[in-house]
Formats: sequence, C-alpha cells, structure tokens
Amino acid sequence: MTRDFWHWFRRPLVHACLASACCAACVSVFAQTSAGTQRRSAKAPAFSAAALSAPPTDGWFTNGGNLANQRYSPLASINRTNVAGLKPKWRTSLNGSGTASKYSGQAQALAYGGVIYVVTGADDVFALDAESGAILWTYEARLDEHIDAVCCGWLSRGVGLGDGRVYVGQLDGKLVALDQRTGTVAWSTQAERWEDGFTITAAPLYYDGLVITGFAGGDRATRSRLKAFDAKSGKLRWTFYTIPGPGERGHDSWPQDTEAWKYGGAAIWQTPAVDPQLGLVYFSTGNPGSYMNGAARAGDNLFANSIVALDVRTGKYRWHFQEVHTTSGTTTRRTPSCCSTPRSRGACARGSRKSARRASRISSTARPGSR
Repeated sequence: MTRDFWHWFRRPLVHACLASACCAACVSVFAQTSAGTQRRSAKAPAFSAAALSAPPTDGWFTNGGNLANQRYSPLASINRTNVAGLKPKWRTSLNGSGTASKYSGQAQALAYGGVIYVVTGADDVFALDAESGAILWTYEARLDEHIDAVCCGWLSRGVGLGDGRVYVGQLDGKLVALDQRTGTVAWSTQAERWEDGFTITAAPLYYDGLVITGFAGGDRATRSRLKAFDAKSGKLRWTFYTIPGPGERGHDSWPQDTEAWKYGGAAIWQTPAVDPQLGLVYFSTGNPGSYMNGAARAGDNLFANSIVALDVRTGKYRWHFQEVHTTSGTTTRRTPSCCSTPRSRGACARGSRKSARRASRISSTARPGSR
C-alpha cells in the first residue's frame, strides 16, 4: 500500500462506521460470500514496537492509530483542495447487527492488507474488503440479552489486531481472539463476569505479545482493573487493580474501618497508550464509587479519576496523577490517554518521572455523566 491508502480506507471507513452506528446481537462464526472476487484477509504480523509507534501510513493497526493514541497520519493525498471531491464508492449493511435502540456505534475501525475490521454495539465483528465493501467473514457474539451490567448503552469502541488475530472485548466480560483470515475463534477467556458488574467496552490493545484491556463497571460497585493476557493462548499475564487493597500503594486513601475500597469503581473505558522506550503503559480511570454519595469514602480514593502508569511487562505501579477528586456525582475520563512530545524527544517520555513531566504531556479529558 502507498500514500493512496487513505483513498480506499477513509471513504469505506466512513460508511463502515455509519453502518455500525446503525448496527442485533447474534458464539457462531460463518463465512459470507458475495458476487465477484473477494480479497482474502492477510495475516498481520506480531507487530514490532517500531511498527506500532510510527505514524500510520499504510494501515490503521491500533485503536489510536499508534501506541501513543495520537490518531494522526502524515499522509497528504486528501487535503483541503480536493476533499470536496470525495464521493461514495460503496456502502455495506452489517446484517442488521446492533440496530435496536439500546445499541450505540462507537467503534474505530482497523485496516490492514486491504481489509477493514469493525465491531458493532452487539460485539459482532466484520471483516470487509476495502475495495468492494464485501463482507469476508463475520463473528457473531450472541450476547445474553439479560446482561444488566451495561451502564449507558450496549457498545464497543473497537477491536485489537496483531499476530494473525483480531481481539474483541465483550459486554459479557469475555475477551475473544479471532483468526484474522477466517473469523473463527482462536481462543476465548472469561476475563471478568458481567454478573459481577463488569463489562468490556474499550478496544483491546495488542503490544509485544500481550493483549491489554480494562473493564467498565464503575457504577456497579466493582473494583476495576487492567489486565494483560498472552496473545497466543489467552492466559492471564498480570492484573493491576485501580483501587488498591490492603498493603498496596494508595490503600490509605480509603477509609480503613470499612470495606468501601472493595466497591471503589475507577473503571477503565478506553484503550491505553504505551511508550516502548520507557516500557510504560498509560491509562485513565473513572469516578470512585459510590458515585452518588462520597460521605462513606473519605480520602483521595486512589486511583479514581487518575492517569496511571505501569510497567507494561509486569503491571507494576510506576506513577499516577489524580486529575480531580470527586465527592459526589461522576467525573469520568471518556477519552483515551494520549502521549504527545516535542519532535526532538522522539518517545512519549524519556528518563525519570521528573524528566517525563518536562518532555511529554499525558493528557485525558474529564467529562461528567459517564461511568
């Protein structure tokens, strides 16, 4: 692919996203064919850190465009002088997936090897030929219609991609890896249970043989967490709790005479960012619980309403910054953490925490009313 990548990606992507916005839950997988020659899904490699860190020019491999979540490409084939000339080439209906009023279409599509991968609010995943819009394969999640742990609409914010697999986090708490070429299930793990208040709404992140995902449920009396799984097997590699327990850093920010910390919230709604040179993963957390009345949880309630940095290989705490302390109501990070640096620095940040503060800015936006 070349700089013309956006000519076939941007226009189909618009229609794929519009279709997903109208996207019914339907675990079966089937191949769907249409008239004409179809492109076969090319197997994505186990992307190197360099490949995932570079500004995207020949595909869109991660939810944020690159590991820094910058959502920027330097391509210039489409610009202010010709954008008005763009015209629809195709539009594909995603088989009516997620069309009921309870669903939302919030997914960022991924693109690799001329194939677009998009998920609907029903957690159904589609692989589309970027040239024709033909559906190459479909994965149907068949979510339990009785799931009651969803806060604000049934949705997914995207999928992950790497090492020949597409990764999808589901509202039933499952993390599923699909064969990139066929859509068949490579592995599936019950990452958390929706019966315990957990759902996965964020797009999983593939990095260095890991699949990293957070969990929603800050309004369901949960103690949220970030988990990393082995990309080949689905085996759990590490867990970081966003509400520290006894003996852990930050536990003293919660009442010591109650068990409020067990239900402290601090959900993760978005895909983390990674700095490969520092070996850190950055993510943002939501409001503490109970979110309607903070009288029972005196203290700073770490690590709610915070940006947190962990060792990406081990999940060990490195640093945090609490953006706001919430005593009542909700203030949740709805946008993903994004690493931005002066061009001369090169990475998200270099050196110690002190130099990281000088060299980079880890940003996240607080918005009320979401959990």
